[in-house]
Amino acid sequence: MVAGCKTLEPTGSAIDNDQNVMTGGPITGTTIQDLPQAVKNTLEEEVPEAEIARMHKITDSKGNVSYEISFTEPGKTPKMYISEDGKILAPPRTQSK
Repeated sequence: MVAGCKTLEPTGSAIDNDQNVMTGGPITGTTIQDLPQAVKNTLEEEVPEAEIARMHKITDSKGNVSYEISFTEPGKTPKMYISEDGKILAPPRTQSK
């Protein structure tokens, strides 16, 4: 008898799925641990129960750093752009790094 394997798509969520924005997130690339504390604080204040799907660090031509953060439920929680100092920004015009 042969048993099949089911491949699960990674969602980036914590194994216990505790609905806390500071758990889970991507395993590679920019991770929650890489975020400045001000960005973490903004996420906790603005979207405390959202689940992060992806994050990208963005540096503009002047050297300003921000973070593009996408969530697993984009219809419920749209993508956010947050500066290093925790301010919510409009989408930047530069490419992700």
